[in-house]
Order: sequence, then structure tokens, then C-alpha cells
Amino acid sequence: QALLTSHPSIALIQGEPTSPAPIFASHADISAVYLVTVPPADEAQAIPLIDAAIASRVPHIVFTSVERGGDETSWENPTDVPHFAAKHRVELHLRDTAAGTGTRWTVLRPSGFMDQYLPGAGAMGAVMGGLWATMPRDRKLQLVSARDIGVFAARALMEGPDGWGGRAIALAGDEISFAEAEETFEKVVGRAMPQTWTVVGRAVRWAVEDAGRSMDWFEKEGYKADIEKLRELEPGFQTWEMWLRESSGWVKGD
Repeated sequence: QALLTSHPSIALIQGEPTSPAPIFASHADISAVYLVTVPPADEAQAIPLIDAAIASRVPHIVFTSVERGGDETSWENPTDVPHFAAKHRVELHLRDTAAGTGTRWTVLRPSGFMDQYLPGAGAMGAVMGGLWATMPRDRKLQLVSARDIGVFAARALMEGPDGWGGRAIALAGDEISFAEAEETFEKVVGRAMPQTWTVVGRAVRWAVEDAGRSMDWFEKEGYKADIEKLRELEPGFQTWEMWLRESSGWVKGD
């Protein structure tokens, strides 16, 4: 409802992605589907919607997945991170099911989310900071802002399948270590970056399989988006510092 208030031209439609046939039955001229799934039910949310969209001859499906080692490597690398592997299976289902039909696909593969560190993230943001702090302090991690994921999603949807069909692209706006992130945060915001004690981060890595495997993968392999190429496509692609100043809400006047 808040979205509708700020964007009154939007029409909200009630529907269930795990049983999406009524959505397509009541809206015959859908030109594109933008699909975002939430772990741990990525496949349950995505696959029925993909199948229904293809059966309804929707021209374009844009799926936001996750980066797994570069544009080409990601096709062959599900990783052992459970929600990464689930999104990989969705990608393959989308690509293979759409083959030979009139439906084209685009896959966006974000790296780590800057927006996990929003002021409103509260305890969860502090836990994410504590998790990141368990990595070697000089080990760099790629990050992307939700704003920039939206920029690329909007381009794919507005420019359409002729320009974006069959493309899978990794997304990251910066590559920094935790030490660099802390230093920049304090410089821009004027206070320490929120984080739990490192011992809490280590406990979460041990107790939560998905979190532990994610952090192990970040240390051993890591995201590999081509940031220079992305900035050629979108010069305003946000670095960590730009995000803090422009979009995060940490700086007054955002």
C-alpha cells in the first residue's frame, strides 16, 4: 500500500506465485515478468510462475538470481551454498524451458547487498556486520545497492527482449574489504559501522548452514562481477561510499 501511495499509476494484483494460473488467466496481455524469490522457497516461488508465464506466451522474463563467479562460470557453478544452488536451478529451468518458445529471458546476478546495512536493519544489520568481520580483514567482497539492481531490472524491462534477451549479467558496484568498509562508513557517517561482537558472527557461521557456507565461499571464491564494464553501462553505479551518501539514509538529507 505504501508503494501504491507513492506511485499511484501502479495497479496492485493479488496472486500466489506458487499457484499463478489465475493471474495469467485474468490478465491476457502481460508483456514481461520480473521475478524475485526469497530463500528458502526460491524454486517453489519461481518455477510455477515461470511455467505459467511461458505457457501464456509472455515475451520476456527477468529473473534476479545471485552471482556465483562471473557471467559464464555462474552457469556451471551452483556452489554448495543452499540458496545459491536453488537460484542456479531456477536459472537452468528458465533457460531450458523457454528454449524454442516465444519467451526470452534475462538473468540478473547481484553480489552482496549494501542495503543489508541500512539504518533500519537494526539487529540483523549488526549481525551481518559481525559476519563480515569474521573474514580476513584484507579479503575483498563485492557489493551492490538495491537501487542499482533496480536500474538494471528497469533497463531490461523497458528496453525489452530484443536488447536483453538471452543475457545473464553479474552486478556489483564496489569491491572492498571489511576494514575499508569500516573506514569509509566512519568517514561518511561519523560513527562506527554497526556490528555484533565477532564471536557472535562466528557462532552464526557455525550454527546457520547457509550463512556459514556463504562466508566460506566468499573467502575461497567470491563474487566476480566486471565492475569496470558495468560502470561503462551505468556511470552512476554506486560504490559503497556513494551508497552511504546518496541512498542509505545514514546521512542527513538523503
